[in-house]
Amino acid sequence: MPFIVKEFAIPTPTKAYQALMQILHCNMAQSQRYINKGKVIYQGKVLGNSEKSKILQDSVSVVVFQPNSIGLKPLFENADFSIFNKPAKMLIHPKGRFAHHSLIDEIRALYGEEASLTHRIDKETSGLVLVGKHKKSVGELGEHFAQNAITKEYLALVRGSLSQSKFGGRDFCLSLPLATQPKGGDLCVRSVYFGALDSSALKFKEAKSAFEMLGLVEDSKGAHYTLLKVYPKTGRTHQIRVHLSALGFPILGDPLYGAQDCHSREYLDAEFISPQQEESQFSMPTEEDNNQESCNIGLSDAKRLEYFGATRLMLHAYALKFEYHGKTYHFKSGENFEIV
Repeated sequence: MPFIVKEFAIPTPTKAYQALMQILHCNMAQSQRYINKGKVIYQGKVLGNSEKSKILQDSVSVVVFQPNSIGLKPLFENADFSIFNKPAKMLIHPKGRFAHHSLIDEIRALYGEEASLTHRIDKETSGLVLVGKHKKSVGELGEHFAQNAITKEYLALVRGSLSQSKFGGRDFCLSLPLATQPKGGDLCVRSVYFGALDSSALKFKEAKSAFEMLGLVEDSKGAHYTLLKVYPKTGRTHQIRVHLSALGFPILGDPLYGAQDCHSREYLDAEFISPQQEESQFSMPTEEDNNQESCNIGLSDAKRLEYFGATRLMLHAYALKFEYHGKTYHFKSGENFEIV
């Protein structure tokens, strides 16, 4: 189970944030973050943001992350970092209390609390993820990504034949600003591109992607697809997915872009935690909870195939190239990019 509620004794009356620093061996910012995220329960109630200095005594309960590994191993590792090949449909980090195994489970189980992700890829996307094994490497490699000092390559299989488009068979680059939507709206998880809707209130950021055409694929029913190598020059949310959908060539298997809204809503309802589940996230785990967690959460493969054309998003983080401490590293995924 990714999160459990643990009770800790408080020997002497102590301010909440100080008690957490002592209990969890963390700094002030980290202890305050626990309170901000509603992960601290005192006398049966969740502590609010304004109660960081509340005096606690006797005991306090804290929602803590507990790794639940399935044995995923890195493709490469040294003293500073490791490379994982994340399967499609695996979360990068846990969401909510219910049964969402994530790559963080594997990382923390292998390397401990200091290890962390240096970047993220979508749950639906498979492929290479770079992990820092200690605080220094996490910070250094994360800064590499922030400065666009790491070259990323993706493989994408899109609907339609790009050779019949205005691009012909040529490689091309697209610059199209993107914005995330405010939380709470209908299908707000979708990013939007400039000019797609009345978006005067949104904050758009530059987004660039370069595309290399690798070949055409035709299925048994005569449908055509184009296999692309994609070089994202920036790292906006869902950037490759939005750019290709905006061009009229959505990625095969994409449940959010190029799909009917009703099917996207059904996908989201099946994938993510309901408000009722969120409300119960601080109750102690029960056998019934464990049974719920063992269920296969998400839209069935049959419906994915019917709605989106494939049982997974056909996007794969194929390669990473970067320099670190005077050495050049170039990793490529050895996994087959299977059409399923």
